[in-house]
Amino acid sequence: MLAAHHATLKANYDEAEEFSDWMPDDGEYVVTILKCPKGVSTKKDPLNPLFWWKPVVRIEDVANPELNGQEFALGFFNSNAPGIMKGQVKALNSGNVVSFEEIDGIFSGSIGKVLRVKVATTKSKKNGQDYTNCFIQEVLATESVAEPTAEPPQV
Repeated sequence: MLAAHHATLKANYDEAEEFSDWMPDDGEYVVTILKCPKGVSTKKDPLNPLFWWKPVVRIEDVANPELNGQEFALGFFNSNAPGIMKGQVKALNSGNVVSFEEIDGIFSGSIGKVLRVKVATTKSKKNGQDYTNCFIQEVLATESVAEPTAEPPQV
């Protein structure tokens, strides 16, 4: 029995992503969404599941080699904070509000999008603790560059 439990723990450990709560300093950044892990938890209340999404972004700043390529979580958006989640989904969806049923498609479809985000630290009025959050300012338009051809353009 202990061996089976050990094998399960080892498999979970081997498959787990390394946790990091690193965030860049306050300011604006250009980032690309790399992935968007998601899940459903019924730990607290089996009758009221918690739906969550955690987009991970990479900083795109070739002028700053220390920051360029650094990754961090855009946020942990969940059904217990619908207003925050709704605002971020709206920003990802060109300013359009969507239904709850469409949220997963918006997050899934955001992978590869380039954003301008603002990182800001605020002090809680309740407990005096500092909290750092990241807010989507806009989705940046990006274009695909056509492959060069051997033929010169016709004039």
